[in-house]
Amino acid sequence: RGFSTVTAAAAAAGICALGSSLNFALGGSAPQTSRQPALRGVVQQEPSANTGFGSLVLGLASAGSLAAVASVSKGARARTAVKAEAGIMLKNGSKDETGHGPLQGWGGDDRLITAEKRKQFALGLYGGDTWESPQFDPLCLSDRYPEHVAWWREAELKHGRVAMLAYVGLIVPDLFRIPVPALEDPDIDFVNAHNKLIGPGLGEGYMWYLLIACGILESIRFKQMGLAFENLTVDNAGDLGIQLFKPQTAEGWASMKDKELKNGRLAMMAVSGALTGGVLWDQHHFPFTPGASI
Repeated sequence: RGFSTVTAAAAAAGICALGSSLNFALGGSAPQTSRQPALRGVVQQEPSANTGFGSLVLGLASAGSLAAVASVSKGARARTAVKAEAGIMLKNGSKDETGHGPLQGWGGDDRLITAEKRKQFALGLYGGDTWESPQFDPLCLSDRYPEHVAWWREAELKHGRVAMLAYVGLIVPDLFRIPVPALEDPDIDFVNAHNKLIGPGLGEGYMWYLLIACGILESIRFKQMGLAFENLTVDNAGDLGIQLFKPQTAEGWASMKDKELKNGRLAMMAVSGALTGGVLWDQHHFPFTPGASI
């Protein structure tokens, strides 16, 4: 009822505003009045030509407000209907067409019930069963969409590895530069490195070498997984087949994978903080805080 009152008020305001701009919108002309001679030394002002335009803008703004309020009202009614349906499902103990209970994974008591009844967290993926990494899935996404869990782990490991390399790349250039003239430029930092190391022509600059290297790695990984990820599973997610430093024991291998995952998560947050702080405080060198650099 509250939304209906607001909607009616907005509609009235919109109609009034649009009515005031109707003359402009239809291209009508204002009634002509006889021009009185001006007194000597007094500048007579011409009627403003923007009056109609301002009225039209006011009308359009009012109409936009009306549409927004109507949308909010419609969304509120839809949410009320969904909650009512969920309440009926919860009372009857029924499930929806996907086989899930009411609002499963998106809030309410059913989310807690789902977490308590699950037999295995995230299809048994490592990294979520230790005291410092509890089973964190507040939206129960791994329960609702188990077919995407392997892809999520693949993306998490890949972003974590890139972030670990990226943070090394933020610090090392301040201490050591590869002996290549273009890379030894002291003015290069993480903000302007891309523009300084690419171009001016197509295929020119060291950034193209980086693109080719990344393309080769991604092509190898796509060959392993398949273009439709048909070969990707929770067991081989993130496994590039490179095991140069693989521990000899199963416990050591599990510990190594767990360390990589956690360090990758930390690196993603660290890189985000370094880049944001460096740009925010205009400090493009480690440690990326105001008035401090090495």
